[in-house]
Amino acid sequence: MNRFTGGLKRLTGNCFSISFLLAIPFMLVLVSCSGESDEFARKKLDSILKDDLTAILEDVPDSALLEKPYYELVDYKTYDKGNYSKKAVADFYFMKNIPVKIVRKYRYHVNTRMWDRYYNEYSFYSDSTDTKKGAQ
Repeated sequence: MNRFTGGLKRLTGNCFSISFLLAIPFMLVLVSCSGESDEFARKKLDSILKDDLTAILEDVPDSALLEKPYYELVDYKTYDKGNYSKKAVADFYFMKNIPVKIVRKYRYHVNTRMWDRYYNEYSFYSDSTDTKKGAQ
């Protein structure tokens, strides 16, 4: 009986440790699959937009710049399925005498939890009031 009781204790102890070891990868998979908060993703995007504006301004002479160059987030969408869970479009206004802006599109990759810029194009606009936003 002592032999049976000792064997049962070893078996029970091993089952607990095996089930615990099997639960760890399951918990890690759950954590890795859960998306990051929208607030945190937006903070990342805001940081990228500020860096992009700084990079745009580096190549333009100060005399050609608006008094206060700026960007405007014109579109932001979230998705439930697919490789990309978020999409953003930003317009960058920076030229004083030329009605031109840079349109950049970004998407948020679910697996890497990083924003990816996939579109970058200059575009002319006709409304001269757009440049006055940056001067305020």
